[in-house]
Amino acid sequence: MMHERPPRPEHSAPLDSASSGVEAIDRQILLLLSQRFALARTLGAGGWEDEAERRKGISAIRTQAFELGVPVGLVADFWDRLAEASLAMRDQTFRL
Repeated sequence: MMHERPPRPEHSAPLDSASSGVEAIDRQILLLLSQRFALARTLGAGGWEDEAERRKGISAIRTQAFELGVPVGLVADFWDRLAEASLAMRDQTFRL
């Protein structure tokens, strides 16, 4: 299991602009999620179809999170839920 470490300085905002920077990043995250779910609706993409594919995908995400100094457990849980939501959205869209 990968241990979490603090974010690397080159990936952090200066303290004086932290509040406005965090809000801007939060907005970017929401916009990216909106784009991702739009792709799930139109292309049926964004989720893992089987358990082996899911494990491989989550492992790759965990490695990337660790390398960036992002909490690995949080990212893995988030991506797992994101994939589930994408599959559900795809199924709902293509079922109609």
